[in-house]
Amino acid sequence: MKQLKDTPLRGAILQFLRDIYPEGAERRTIVSVFYQYHTYETIDPALGYLVDKEYAARKDVPHPYRAGDTISIYRITTKGIDLVDGIISDPAILVPRED
Repeated sequence: MKQLKDTPLRGAILQFLRDIYPEGAERRTIVSVFYQYHTYETIDPALGYLVDKEYAARKDVPHPYRAGDTISIYRITTKGIDLVDGIISDPAILVPRED
């Protein structure tokens, strides 16, 4: 079976969001966590995919010190938690398993 290109990254992002749940993380924080091994050009679409599939939610909030700007906060959804916990599966997302 052919593995999809960004499946490990998507799973790693979800695992990260699961680890900090119930808090969320700002987009730049997520990028900084994964930037050592991935480019922004792969991280940003992976985040978008997770939101589109409703595994994560994005909330745009006012920037804390730049009037008129917003920042995006990402938080894992209950569906995303179920995926990370192995209750549901998705072949497009490879969640790292700790055995």
